[in-house]
Amino acid sequence: MSEELPPAYGLLSELSLVDASAPPPIDRWNPERRYPIDMIINEKGEWFYQGSVIARPRLVRLFASVLKRIDEAYYLVTPSEACQIDVADAPFIGIGLTSRGSGRDQALALLTNVGDEVEISVEHPLRFRERAGVLIPYVQIRQGLEAKLNRNTYYDLMHYLNEPGAETESELSGIWSKGMYFEIAPQDVDR
Repeated sequence: MSEELPPAYGLLSELSLVDASAPPPIDRWNPERRYPIDMIINEKGEWFYQGSVIARPRLVRLFASVLKRIDEAYYLVTPSEACQIDVADAPFIGIGLTSRGSGRDQALALLTNVGDEVEISVEHPLRFRERAGVLIPYVQIRQGLEAKLNRNTYYDLMHYLNEPGAETESELSGIWSKGMYFEIAPQDVDR
């Protein structure tokens, strides 16, 4: 006896069923129906569909809420389908940084262009990748999805730079947040 698959729905009609008041449970959504669509997130974090910019922030936030990394690819997922999209670098951009406390006890929180806010910590680590000879900071936002810090936020982050020394127990400069010391050094990319 063959199992009948649910009817295919368009991505937007499926997304209309997503509850906007709570994050969708995308970790439980693993649809078998997967296909690519002509959607791109460029290096500046701008979203494009069929070559046109998606200018409505609310729509971008909706798409971002169902963005999932499966293996090495990025998908917009619903319970019944997964639409593969292209991401030039990181899917999100860090646009703001706040802090509380100081030294080892400080906590730095990053705000993204899609409204996520996370504290840099073991759950949301800060790492640096070398691109064209420059170290660029990235923070993991959720489930393998990162935010690249924009220029202003990068400079804000460097305000919290610690030089190597006895307090850091490291030979490299770094940033303290939530009791973790994040060294400023290039790290291997797992993508």
